[in-house]
Amino acid sequence: MSNFIYGELLPLFGGGAVIILAMSAWLGKLWSKRIIQNEKSNLDKKLESEKALYVANLEVTKAELTEKAKLFEHRLNTISQKRFDAITENYELLADVWLQCRWAIQPDELGRDKPPAIERMDKAALALDTYFHDFEKKKLYLSDTSQKSVYSFLTSVWESLTKLRVFAQSNDSHEQRLQELYGPWIHEHLPKLNAARSEIEAEYKYIIGVDKHNKHFKP
Repeated sequence: MSNFIYGELLPLFGGGAVIILAMSAWLGKLWSKRIIQNEKSNLDKKLESEKALYVANLEVTKAELTEKAKLFEHRLNTISQKRFDAITENYELLADVWLQCRWAIQPDELGRDKPPAIERMDKAALALDTYFHDFEKKKLYLSDTSQKSVYSFLTSVWESLTKLRVFAQSNDSHEQRLQELYGPWIHEHLPKLNAARSEIEAEYKYIIGVDKHNKHFKP
């Protein structure tokens, strides 16, 4: 190319051709550089715009996730509180059932007067009814294992109490016999009560964050 310029164009057009060619080359490089710079500038602007849009969308998504997390936490806390209340109330009523049923046939070693056996058994039956109604409403908050243990205890105690009421109604001298049945009655039903209690206690302890040894853990 240089041979062509110096060998043919230079003699033909003189030094002006060289200047023109040099200027053309310089302008070409200059415009090429400017085009590249403009393209880079446009790309940078587009990139910044897309980055800003991405950041804005990210912030919106973060805000939505934060709101959902707060709502989930609120619902979880509400459910946990309801479950805590249900388990606590259920446990208290279960204890009341046991105390009323035991009191119905338990001999008074101090010799104190007690209401008639039928009256005591009626109170025990009322405690059973109250517990059963409460349990049916709140068993949603209890595990399947707890429900089975409670049902086993209730069925056993209800059948036993029904038989004792029939016996007491048909026998005038039933008080002594009821006291004799106290030991076998405790032996039969106490294990079932303890099983139900243990299951409910385990659920209660889990909610408050302690294990069966009353050591704290993270639920």
